[in-house]
Amino acid sequence: MAQRVSPTRMNLLETRKRYKTAFRGHKLLKEKLEALARELVILAREFEIQEKKVGNKLPKILEEFLSLRTTVTDEEMQKTVSEYPADFDISMTQKNIMNIVLPEFHINHSHEIKPKFSESGLNPAFDIVFKDFDLILDDLLKLAELEFSIYEVAKIVEMTKRRVNALEYVLIPELEGTIKTITSKLEENERSTTVRLMKIKDILSKRSY
Repeated sequence: MAQRVSPTRMNLLETRKRYKTAFRGHKLLKEKLEALARELVILAREFEIQEKKVGNKLPKILEEFLSLRTTVTDEEMQKTVSEYPADFDISMTQKNIMNIVLPEFHINHSHEIKPKFSESGLNPAFDIVFKDFDLILDDLLKLAELEFSIYEVAKIVEMTKRRVNALEYVLIPELEGTIKTITSKLEENERSTTVRLMKIKDILSKRSY
């Protein structure tokens, strides 16, 4: 729907200026949307690979742990787990994708994983299981990082898509309609003015005789 504005040449120039700005903005936003969509696909593929990696490891570790868990008492398990040296630091840096700041997590194990359970007289297999637990933390952290990145990029994709659609289907058609309406009205006024001038000229011409 064309906007209701006075059909003046000043308004026509201003509307044309807005139209050019909107058209250029639409082009840039559409290019940004396409680039973001490509990044989202890349992140989704990385997430799928990482999820499969964790999915192949974690169930086996849990299954082994639950199997070993039945060989000890609750008191033994609680005491040994509470004394397990699971010291590590998690740090975060940032990366930039299409002006979207995303986190990168890093886990630093502050100890060398040494046998603990076997020293307590428990099944040495516990040492292997808990070592695997420690090592899979890196994969779980990477999975969480990718999931968060996908959420953030998808959010910007949706917002950019709404802006593209608003320009493409609302603002640009409105401005086109307004330009057409003003141009048509100005041409009509010009024709009316020309007709009046011709009539005046004709009248003056007849009086001169």
